[in-house]
Amino acid sequence: MTGCHETPVSLARRALSRISVSRSGGLTNYRGQWIGSIPAMDTPRFERLVNLYTNKGLLEGVDGDAYSAAIQRLRLASDDLDGVRVLLEGGSLRLAYNAAYDTLRHAAEAVVRGAGGRVTSGLGAHEAVFALADALVKGYDDEVFAGTRATTSRLKRNSLEYPEDNPVSVDESDVEEVLQWASDAIKAAEAFLSRSPLPTI
Repeated sequence: MTGCHETPVSLARRALSRISVSRSGGLTNYRGQWIGSIPAMDTPRFERLVNLYTNKGLLEGVDGDAYSAAIQRLRLASDDLDGVRVLLEGGSLRLAYNAAYDTLRHAAEAVVRGAGGRVTSGLGAHEAVFALADALVKGYDDEVFAGTRATTSRLKRNSLEYPEDNPVSVDESDVEEVLQWASDAIKAAEAFLSRSPLPTI
């Protein structure tokens, strides 16, 4: 599919197929041709966030091959886009929205894992993983893991999970929006993981 008929799922699939993860320090297409450089991350902010979330017990370093684990998580996130589309087409809007949000979050987790870290479960964990991923990809796309996208989707997802606290509803356009954000996040994570060397936590 091409042009206006292309869905967020197919866009993400095409991005994953054409952008290499050779860790060459730049972006290359499926032919191995260099198509751009990757901007430097927001190092001071990243270091502040690492200290903050480590002290809160929400961030820890991981052993083993962090890069391979990050790639695997990113592939799973890409696969999950298909599941979101199935839920959307079946009319399960609440489930589709929550799944799209989780896919967006999993892309952020892939970025953090690529840097050798893991956000633990606990109060503020979702906010932490988005903040860390945002600092790591800053310059490539300043909105993928931060600002309106992360905050709006996280708060609405929480309201859908706990309707007794703040009842909300979603329509097809809401799901499509978060699905697009998840697709964008997967592409940003893929670009981040092509850096060499990757920053470490």
